[in-house]
Amino acid sequence: MKIPLDRLNQELKNNLLFWMNNGIQHDTNRLYASVSVDGIPDLSAPIGVMYLSRVLYGASTACRILETESFAVLADASFKQLKEFHNPKGGFYWAKDASNIPIHDSENVNMAQAFVLYGLLAYAGLKPSLELDEMIEIHSNFIIKNLYDAKNGGFIDGFDENWMLGPTPSKAFGTHIHLLESFLKLYEYNKNEKIVPLIEQLITIILQYFITKDTYDCLHRLTPDWKAKENEIWAGHNAECSWILCQAAKSVKNQELLVACNALSLNIMEQVIKKALDTENGGVYNVLKSDLPTEDFKIWWPQAEVVLALLNCYNISKDIKYKTQAIELIDYISNNFIAENGEWFTEIFDNGKPNTSIPIIHFWKSMYHTVRYYAEIKESY
Repeated sequence: MKIPLDRLNQELKNNLLFWMNNGIQHDTNRLYASVSVDGIPDLSAPIGVMYLSRVLYGASTACRILETESFAVLADASFKQLKEFHNPKGGFYWAKDASNIPIHDSENVNMAQAFVLYGLLAYAGLKPSLELDEMIEIHSNFIIKNLYDAKNGGFIDGFDENWMLGPTPSKAFGTHIHLLESFLKLYEYNKNEKIVPLIEQLITIILQYFITKDTYDCLHRLTPDWKAKENEIWAGHNAECSWILCQAAKSVKNQELLVACNALSLNIMEQVIKKALDTENGGVYNVLKSDLPTEDFKIWWPQAEVVLALLNCYNISKDIKYKTQAIELIDYISNNFIAENGEWFTEIFDNGKPNTSIPIIHFWKSMYHTVRYYAEIKESY
């Protein structure tokens, strides 16, 4: 079985055309925060810095891998808008409402800082500039200086708008996995060897604290001293974690960590296949409880992450079953998740019909999982 690269290439182009036609207000060059399945923007919706950073990443990356600047207007617009979210106390605000008033989320604002760095680095790859290099240096230093937990290691969540730690600090998987991803991109961008120990530490922390030793599940939130809080198990995060860890260890050429990450990835994905794969209808479920799916629908992003994770398992083991399962899921995505306009539906019911009541782009869904899916497949195969 062959990966349908030509088809995926066309899907990516169609996706970017959707954003050009529906995601941006062309008279102002500002991005819409939410757009319905019918292409109607919701002007009352809040817009988040993660949303903007993901558009910045997605548009920049798509231009690079498609070898065109046709979609650079999306990257330019998101970059200009993103700068409006700079917090005078450092870093970037979580979000703003339709009246341009900042919104704060103490549990997730650190994860947003990771995505800002991720987006800036992708944009710098498309349009390098001294301004971007300065922003990248300032922002990466801010993250390390202000969000790092000097007592217990890792990065701590729970800050207010002034970056003062509140009464309920925690450690989040989302913050650590996306900071790992972002600092990895920073290392690949500037080849500064001083970043390598931090990348290795993040890999080690995730291996040691965020993944259960018996079921190979990612824990979403821990106490500041690494004790598990009440957690929900997501197959999508399990899969995403599995391939990012391997990519990071390989990039910094740490053979010991790579061996550990490769072995873990196979264990993680065997559990994902066993517990989350819908052998009757196709696709993968996300939320699991007592090793069983809790939903009767499929969400867009776990599909993409499971494909990448399965292909990673194939690269590690050369076991054809992983490649076969990946291609079957690629076909499921192409046949079910992609709307006529080129964007992916947010949810698909088990009967194959999309949930059209959910916007096709919204606060948590812009150009990250989709574009990265195409980019990783194109650059690896």
